[in-house]
Amino acid sequence: MTAKGKAIATVLVLFGTAFCGKDSNTMTGPASAVPMASVAGTWSGSYASNDPSCPATPMTVTLSQNGTAVTGAWSTSACGPHGSFTATMAGNTLTGKIDMLGCTGGAVNGQVTGNALSISIGDFYRPIVTANQVLMEGGQAALSR
Repeated sequence: MTAKGKAIATVLVLFGTAFCGKDSNTMTGPASAVPMASVAGTWSGSYASNDPSCPATPMTVTLSQNGTAVTGAWSTSACGPHGSFTATMAGNTLTGKIDMLGCTGGAVNGQVTGNALSISIGDFYRPIVTANQVLMEGGQAALSR
């Protein structure tokens, strides 16, 4: 081996030792990701609309979960959302939307903490009827199981 080849080999060995350590099966780095929360089941609590003319109302949500995919049904009074629900679970964060017949909007962002689920729900629109005016204001849900 030439002197240049020996120098390159020495640099590669030092480089590999400095970054890989003695045991390449050991991994160091940031802590692992937050484990995915399970939201399957029936949640109940209250829904507070952003519309000041609507009083807080009881709310029930029944959810099914298959991996990160969440589906379900929402039920509240006339001042709250009702319909089918699709979302994605990532860690303890739920992101999706409520589909109310003939409406658009209804984005959902939620956070699971133990047996509590707090959710923000976006406004609903009926573009054909109201020309993209808000049909039903969103709000916040506080649920538990």
